[in-house]
Amino acid sequence: MIKFLKDHKTIIIVGMFAYLYVLFVAVAPTNYNVTAPGGLTQIESSFIIDEHEMPDQFYSIYVYSFDPITAFQYMVLQNNDQFILRKPTIREQENTIVDEYRQGQLSKSVSYQISLIKAYTMAKAVDDSIVMDYGFEGLYIYDFPNRLDQISIGDIIKEINGESYDNYDPQAFFDLIDHQMATYLIEREDGSTYEVEYVQESGDVSFWFYPKYEIYQAFPSYELPGLNSTVGGPSGGMLQTLSIYVSLLTLNIPDIKISGTGTINSDGTIGRIGGIRQKIYTAEFNKVDVFFIPESHLDEIDGIDYSFIIVPVETIEEAANWLYETYNG
Repeated sequence: MIKFLKDHKTIIIVGMFAYLYVLFVAVAPTNYNVTAPGGLTQIESSFIIDEHEMPDQFYSIYVYSFDPITAFQYMVLQNNDQFILRKPTIREQENTIVDEYRQGQLSKSVSYQISLIKAYTMAKAVDDSIVMDYGFEGLYIYDFPNRLDQISIGDIIKEINGESYDNYDPQAFFDLIDHQMATYLIEREDGSTYEVEYVQESGDVSFWFYPKYEIYQAFPSYELPGLNSTVGGPSGGMLQTLSIYVSLLTLNIPDIKISGTGTINSDGTIGRIGGIRQKIYTAEFNKVDVFFIPESHLDEIDGIDYSFIIVPVETIEEAANWLYETYNG
């Protein structure tokens, strides 16, 4: 054995280096993450509307995200159009897994509230027996510079520079913010308040807010079992709103698979989302029939072969009107 090792020393050494290199490439992390096609989730189980059946044709869509990927994964995926490879932002690098989970749950909760408000309001224009009474109650803190350790995700801004939320609509209240310097009166989950005098420092990520709404009365009543799931995020807002709207008005929808993506804003506009190309691939792999997309994303899906109907919209009213005119007109 010793003689064999001596006679083949060079080959063995080269082989060991080759093995170590392959092992390194296979397991060594890079500073890249990947977004990949994912799957569909039926919206039917996320909402319960009293004495109304939720339609089973509507699906929210999600993508997978992996962080970090290995050097080997980077080499395999870098030229595949179905995947996005990118370096994480400063905001993403600062956030922990717990932060990301809490942010996902917060954005989902806000998305549910706005979906209910918009769906009931649109349905009320057709059926005046429907009731939706709600109010704006401040701004949820979604993200902030992590050096401000007294702040928690989900705390609520009640005053900005001495001005209370109850004198403003959400956009006007947000517009009071000077992102370089501001004084905030903030409410914790337990109802206690504290004040933060913020002065921007080099390297700070910007504050990120979501509007806080409270629904005081709704008819028919509703329940939100979907809030109990661990899946988070706001990108299902448009499809959630459409599903509730169809349920409230008992619209006729054929036995097809309807999906799409886009956040729902309080003024009814449909917001942009991440991973649009991966969501188009996901819809194709899952044999979707109709796919709603924010119109601002339309030029980003060029070159993808898909077999379903794409419906580009700017507002939730456009999406609801398309459904009504297409299947109930």
